[in-house]
Amino acid sequence: MAIRNHEVVNARISESEEYLHKHQILELFEDLCTIITYQRPDDVKTFLIKELRNRKERGPAGHIVFTDKEIQNVFTLFDLRQEARLSHDQCKDALKTIAHSSYQFNKINSIQIPESVDVATFQRLCQDVLG
Repeated sequence: MAIRNHEVVNARISESEEYLHKHQILELFEDLCTIITYQRPDDVKTFLIKELRNRKERGPAGHIVFTDKEIQNVFTLFDLRQEARLSHDQCKDALKTIAHSSYQFNKINSIQIPESVDVATFQRLCQDVLG
């Protein structure tokens, strides 16, 4: 009898994990927690309701929590030779450092990144990937 109960519990755990993965629940909460800690709204519940409504309209990508200036600073940090350009790999690494959800991190691997990326292209890629 104990073995049967153990099998039922394991099946329920597997079903629950599959459900969470299928609907990207953990990624959603991870993203929401990141945005809350970054923006620190006074009314967290109202902020969350607004965010969830926005996500329903925009889809799973979420939005950029960084300002344009912060994105430019990330670009500058990865532009080691100060050429105003990033290589494909530098750009990919820079995007990964500012992704704040598994969805965004995985999306970086599927987008087309040019061999040479200027700051305007980097900002566009950030918009495409992050929201």
